[in-house]
Amino acid sequence: MTLDDLSGSQLSTRRLTLLEDGVDATAQELRDLAVILGCSPLVLRHGLPADRGAQIRQELARADAALAEGLAAEARAQYATLVDDPALGSRPDMWRQAELGLALAAEADGDLPEAIERLTYLLAVLAPLDEQQLPPMAFEDREETEHRIGIALALCRCLREVGDLSASVSIGEITFTRELPGGWTDRGIELGATLLAAYIERGEQTICRAFAAQLLEAAEQLGTPRALRAACWNGATVAAIDGQASRAADLGERALAAHAHLTDPRSTGRLRARLAENLLTYCPAEHATARQMLLIAQQELAGSAASAIDLGYCQLWLARAVLLAGDAEGAARQAEEIATRHSAALNLVADARLLVADTLRARQQMQAAAEVRTTAGEQLEQMKALGRASRAFADSAAELEECGELEASIRAYQRAMNVGDLTSY
Repeated sequence: MTLDDLSGSQLSTRRLTLLEDGVDATAQELRDLAVILGCSPLVLRHGLPADRGAQIRQELARADAALAEGLAAEARAQYATLVDDPALGSRPDMWRQAELGLALAAEADGDLPEAIERLTYLLAVLAPLDEQQLPPMAFEDREETEHRIGIALALCRCLREVGDLSASVSIGEITFTRELPGGWTDRGIELGATLLAAYIERGEQTICRAFAAQLLEAAEQLGTPRALRAACWNGATVAAIDGQASRAADLGERALAAHAHLTDPRSTGRLRARLAENLLTYCPAEHATARQMLLIAQQELAGSAASAIDLGYCQLWLARAVLLAGDAEGAARQAEEIATRHSAALNLVADARLLVADTLRARQQMQAAAEVRTTAGEQLEQMKALGRASRAFADSAAELEECGELEASIRAYQRAMNVGDLTSY
């Protein structure tokens, strides 16, 4: 049909041209057009008939529920079907929800490359990364801003897990800078905590200390459970690394107390597991307590939307508790299994290899321990986790020294010094 065919006493050709150019139609104009076109005004307003829109919303709700219940493969299939539906092309809100759901389901299913690809595409559509500053109008809709932050947060997290710490930090910093011009929000502090986790992996303790304090101050000003949980969570890890055991314990308790006001078993399980890891790392004598915490966390994660990577970390820390309890062979078997099962999660694989090295050391196999630890250090160096890489090379140097390989030990110490700061030694 031509514009002349559509025009009449109520709709001029000029007015129709304006509508095509994006001017909003009045309710009466929609009704007049619907009569001529033989469709519902809802189709002209929303792009979908009311019954089809309601059906898609129900399908999205079912996929969301499956993901929340930990049925990652089932949710992934449901989201994939929705994403392939051409009808979503006329409903950007539903399309974004389906795309983000599919990315999160892929992450939960352990397919990090797929999750990263979809999140990168989605973020490029909504907020191109080569545009450091979004136009002011981009922040008028708070819900849209929160949606963009949520996508960036998930991408920052996934990039960290595959070992691309530089990209993880870059995504986090760009989003953090440009999406929060109006002040702090719960989601903004959660993004900050995710960025802080990448800083922790890179061993940038000075930055970590200052940023953790900034996030905690902002969370206390907001006073919401979500903000306090996020800020105290990684703040506890920073304090533990600093050797402030009592402060780490206090922040951990505050994070768990904030969780009591929320219904998010995945986050509860991840937090409890992280606090247990702090115990294993900085208070190894408390390994029995840490093991009980991890067993509870494992149950919480198994019944939630936790990813395979979340469960992998929990299992790895349980293996470390097994080592501290005296079963080096059992811990080594578990660590090797985790590294094989989660080969794409390079950060987790590096941690698993370091645990294998610790089990070899516990069995006085110093040469083998140094070799495995050096491999892990090289992987961490490629990931730009330079603080951890430096420690791995220094520990391998000590093991080589113990078994009489003095020249190799000197080379390993030199490598550790070249890679990063050894002041903690």
